[in-house]
Amino acid sequence: MSRPMCDCNKKEARVHVIYVGGAIGMLRDDNGELASEPNVLATRFQECPSCHDKEYKVDSEEPFLVLPAVKDAPFRVLYNLKEFSPLIDSSCMGIAEWKMIVKEVGKTYKDFDGFVILQGTDTLAYTASALAFMLEGLNKPVLVTGAQIPIFEARSDGRDNFLNALLVAGNYNIPEVLVFFGGKILRGCRSTKINAESFHALDSPNFPPLGRTGFKIEINSRQIFRPCSVNKFTVHCELEKNVGLLRIYPGISVDVMKAFLSEPMKGVVLQTFGAGNFPIHQEELLDQLREAVLRGVLVVYISQCSTGMVAYNNETGKVFQEVGIIPGYDMTEEAAFTKLAYVLSKPEWDLPNKKKVMLLSLRGEVTTNKVAKINDIDLIEGVARTLHMASGTEQKQMCSTFYPALVAAAVCAGDVNKLGDLKQYGADLCDTNCDGRSALHLACFLGKLNCVCYLISAGCPVNVHDRFNRTPLHEAIDTDNHKIIQTLLQHDAKLNDQPLVQAEMLRALTERGKVARLESFRLAGADLTLADRTGRTALHYACQLGNHEVVEYLMPHYQNPYVKDEMGMTPLDYAKAANHEHIVTLMRYMEKEKAGNDPCVCQL
Repeated sequence: MSRPMCDCNKKEARVHVIYVGGAIGMLRDDNGELASEPNVLATRFQECPSCHDKEYKVDSEEPFLVLPAVKDAPFRVLYNLKEFSPLIDSSCMGIAEWKMIVKEVGKTYKDFDGFVILQGTDTLAYTASALAFMLEGLNKPVLVTGAQIPIFEARSDGRDNFLNALLVAGNYNIPEVLVFFGGKILRGCRSTKINAESFHALDSPNFPPLGRTGFKIEINSRQIFRPCSVNKFTVHCELEKNVGLLRIYPGISVDVMKAFLSEPMKGVVLQTFGAGNFPIHQEELLDQLREAVLRGVLVVYISQCSTGMVAYNNETGKVFQEVGIIPGYDMTEEAAFTKLAYVLSKPEWDLPNKKKVMLLSLRGEVTTNKVAKINDIDLIEGVARTLHMASGTEQKQMCSTFYPALVAAAVCAGDVNKLGDLKQYGADLCDTNCDGRSALHLACFLGKLNCVCYLISAGCPVNVHDRFNRTPLHEAIDTDNHKIIQTLLQHDAKLNDQPLVQAEMLRALTERGKVARLESFRLAGADLTLADRTGRTALHYACQLGNHEVVEYLMPHYQNPYVKDEMGMTPLDYAKAANHEHIVTLMRYMEKEKAGNDPCVCQL
């Protein structure tokens, strides 16, 4: 009888949806009015064909909803829903609610490939900015979205926003907190609400979108902000509460300034005129700022304009520098406010360091002036000139052809410096080839530990799948490179093959006597005791084949070495049936050794 085909190689992504509240999930009440109704949204998703594919079989005990298949999307998106109780109106959001969200993300981080947060639009940009700072070492997409009109209304931007956010979270490795709204994928800490009524209510005026959705989903991979450190993901749950926004207006009084800057204020974002202008000739106002700065209040100034940045080298900028006020360049008010609250909440940083950090781009939230090295040469532009490629489109096409080859060559040579140069020229080190393989796949296969470490530090995702559903961890396993396996695991790599797939692989390795490969799988997180469809484990097969070396290796990893298969036979039974007396002797000896160390262990 033929064995049924295994569907364990289905390419799936799991997304955790956190429903905080807001218009996006509202429903009509008995009076026909829109209202938040608790514990109903998941049921409505289940009943909606565009939100759930009832025909798709999920190989999980957990009740996942399944997004219908989307052409060109490499993964089927499975998602579940966590609903806050009570649901929270957007205008009621604050530090306590942000802490609830980041704790939920932190608690479930290892179980999902991406996250979608649903909330109201009024403070959505504040939430996205806060999460960007509070989720440290992020290497998975977290999308925040909402709606002007709820998902289940006939006319709805909410449905498009929700479904597209799910698609992006499950199919694109963008290790940032993002905002999806009105067909645009925005950096969370660059976003702001610009319109109270439009379906394009949020935008990032000072930074281009990271992607757009139309006929296709287009991602601007070069704009993605990838972490420059190899720190593991952590959740920072504290923000300084005594931080405020002070909008400067014509005729602002000394008393208002004094009251705002007084205790217990720890940080202030000044929203100044135009390019950072302030009534600097009113000494009494400046005196209030000086007094606050001397008292340890951290003051940052940004522009009231949505587009542009403050000038730090004009007259006001020089006066502010003398007072000790820090330029916020082109940060949004949401980013400046939440960044200041985040920086001030770090007890390990003293005040001078906190001021320095405010000038840095931590999550891509600010454009800082960096002077390019004199010896830098625009490699691609030079090649383009040589090939007479004038248009930006032609150069972009050439980049997508040349850069992956140059990056691959650098990895083959183990040249970390060349990788750094290519990154500086604009190469996306996280890009994949036509087979979906990244530079990290190649570095792991070739055993280039230095390149592996550099690529991870440059933000390359450790769990990216190629079209054969293989990750960099599979490449390290196949070359028995234990140092690289350990490095990947330290950065949250996981062996996500289905148990039956792992069991079949362990069987094949056992039959070939590949002890080193079995150890590689074990180091990568495989369970050596997994059983195949017949209930037989690797130890069953090793005993049946009489492979002394494999049995000796496997025995210490089996709590119960005489587990029965579907025919009721143990590994020892197979050894006896095949007349492998040396295996029987070995197992009894090792079991006696084990029993000597543990009096609770029964002898065979």
